[in-house]
Amino acid sequence: MTSSSRTWPLLLMLSAVVTTVYAADDLLMSYVVKSGSTKYYDHHQGVVLAPGFWAQAGADVTATINQIPGYYLDKTPLDPNENQYTYNESRKLIVAGCLPQNRPVTKTSPISGYTWTICNEIDFVKDKVVESEFISCLDFYRNGVISGASVKEINYRTWQSFRFSCRDLTPSGGMTSPAIKTPFLFHYERECTLSESTVPDVYLLYGLKEYWQGPGLAGQAFASFTFLRGTASLLDQGKKADPANYFGQTDVIPRYPTALPLTKLHWFEWNCPLGMVLTGAAIGHIPDKKGKDTRPVYILAECRRLLHNP
Repeated sequence: MTSSSRTWPLLLMLSAVVTTVYAADDLLMSYVVKSGSTKYYDHHQGVVLAPGFWAQAGADVTATINQIPGYYLDKTPLDPNENQYTYNESRKLIVAGCLPQNRPVTKTSPISGYTWTICNEIDFVKDKVVESEFISCLDFYRNGVISGASVKEINYRTWQSFRFSCRDLTPSGGMTSPAIKTPFLFHYERECTLSESTVPDVYLLYGLKEYWQGPGLAGQAFASFTFLRGTASLLDQGKKADPANYFGQTDVIPRYPTALPLTKLHWFEWNCPLGMVLTGAAIGHIPDKKGKDTRPVYILAECRRLLHNP
C-alpha cells in the first residue's frame, strides 16, 4: 500500500490479513483510492484489504469494523470499470424521467430490472442529452444521504441550475450535521426563480415522484418533482406505506403551469429497492444552443443499502 496520508485504526490492521479466505459478509476493498479523496468504509462483520487495493499518495482513508448500535450505509466501493454506473446488491440506480432510447449503457446496464420511460423524440433532435458529473453524499459525510435540492427554474421545463444537499445519517436513523450543498450539477447564465427543499431530519429519502406535463404526455422530459421520504425503522423493514403518516413527500418545485391544471394529477414514482435510501445523483439535460439555460430530461439517482446494528 502506498499513501502519504492515510488513517488505519488498529482494528482494521488486525483484520487485514493477507489471505484468500474471506467471510461471506466481509466488505472487500480491492480497488484504488484516488489522490486527493477522503473515504470512509465500515462494516459490522469486517473490512478486508483484498489484492488490488491501493491508496494513492494524498488519499485519506479510514476503515473500521462498525459495532455501534444503530443505522449506517453500505459503502461498497464503485467498480473502477463501471464508475458511477456500478450496479450490485449494495448499490442500485434509478432513472427518474425519461432515458433516450439510443443512449449507450454499460454492460451491466444501470437500469436493468427496473421500468423507465423512453424519450423517443429526443433521439431525433439536433441537440443531444448531456449527463452531468455524478456526485455522492458519501464524498461529504461518513454516512451521507441526500437531504434536499435546489433548482433555479426559468420557466416550465427550462432550468438555470441544479444541485442537491447532503447531511449525515445518525445511528438513530435521522439526519444530523449542517446540510452541505453539492457543487452544481449544471449552472447556466439566465436569472430565474429559486426553489429549495429541505427534508425534516427525522426522515430519509427513498425515491422521487415525477409530475408529467399532463395526462397522456409522458416521456417528453423531466418537469417538476418531489422527494419521497420515510423513517429509517420502517424503510429498514422494507415498508413504504403505513397508516400513521410516517411516509410522505417534500416538494422541490411546487409550482406548475396554470394552463395545465391537471398536471399534478398525473405522476410516476421512482423508488429505490426496498431497504435502500438516496445518496447521490447525476442529471441528464439538453443545453440551449446559446448556453443560457438547459432542459432537464432525467435524474440518475444512487440508492445505497441501509444497514442496522441491533
